[in-house]
Amino acid sequence: MEWQDIATAPKDGTRFLAYQKGDPVQECWWCEDFPEWSGWQNDWDSEPDPTHWMPLPAPPSLPPPPPPWG
Repeated sequence: MEWQDIATAPKDGTRFLAYQKGDPVQECWWCEDFPEWSGWQNDWDSEPDPTHWMPLPAPPSLPPPPPPWG
């Protein structure tokens, strides 16, 4: 995966890794929850201004749980 220009980021609510100069990499998504506002959003509700993005990596694979009998 490589960083891509933010202009190519999805605007359908898909979460992705975002880069903003001076800030750590963060999870971000496009938000249009309010008629008077739309923009990039993060878990801190701080309206980030990212310049680049990349898809989130796949979650780690976990071993199957043991059978309930043993």
